[in-house]
Amino acid sequence: MRYLLLFYFLAVSATMNAQVFMRPFDNAAAMGMGGANIAMPDFSAGLSNDGQLGLGRDFLVMAGSSIPYSLTGWQTAFVQGVFGLDKSSGVGLGVFYNGTDLYAEQRFEGSYGRRLGDKFFLGGALDVFHNSAREYGSSTAVSLGISLLAQVLPQVWMGMKIQNPFQQRMGADPIPTIFRVGACWKPTEIFLMALETEKDLDRPTQVKMGVEYRPMSALAIRAGTRAGKVARMSFGVGLRLKHGISIDVGSEWHPTLGVTPAASVLWHKKRFKTL
Repeated sequence: MRYLLLFYFLAVSATMNAQVFMRPFDNAAAMGMGGANIAMPDFSAGLSNDGQLGLGRDFLVMAGSSIPYSLTGWQTAFVQGVFGLDKSSGVGLGVFYNGTDLYAEQRFEGSYGRRLGDKFFLGGALDVFHNSAREYGSSTAVSLGISLLAQVLPQVWMGMKIQNPFQQRMGADPIPTIFRVGACWKPTEIFLMALETEKDLDRPTQVKMGVEYRPMSALAIRAGTRAGKVARMSFGVGLRLKHGISIDVGSEWHPTLGVTPAASVLWHKKRFKTL
């Protein structure tokens, strides 16, 4: 049944002149936490909030892939890079792919973030969207994003991001406008809990929750859930290796369509001393 449902979805995508935006999938570390990473105070789950670039101390490259619902004909992939310009600003670049043989979407993202105060960070992003469908051509559009990140208490961070606030369109259909807001509680270096709400104007509100536990510095265990029209559970594990390299695996379980496995690798280096 799930194969029939996905075949129907792909057929509809192709016949609508390639203007259907498929659901994006998180990297392995974020997926393990249910996607609740908008308020993360570091890059352990990738660049999720452009305000993180205001930390300005990091150089990292992260790449990964996932197989939605374990269907080998549908794959996603990404690569992200972060470069700290100085102790209070940085830039990020990202390339994201989500597609099948019949229909594919790409997103190219450039972002900048800056520290506006001791505990307040602002970021922005420019996104170029491109999609293509066999026999139906392709389309390209440009959109903006704005992010905020703040340390509101010694152990609590809050973050928000709005993508496509001016509701740009690709052809006849709008690019999704998405608002995310959340909080992250990190009482120690071995545990954190994150909560997030995501609202797409064309889809039901999603509530996400995730936890990360590090029984030792080299191991991270993650679990989370994402509740919207359908509740999904997730789980993940991360390993910190030598020379700033981390390997993460994660999976998300959909009660109807099945399991989405994901894996990613990250190389991280501090460019400046911590403030």
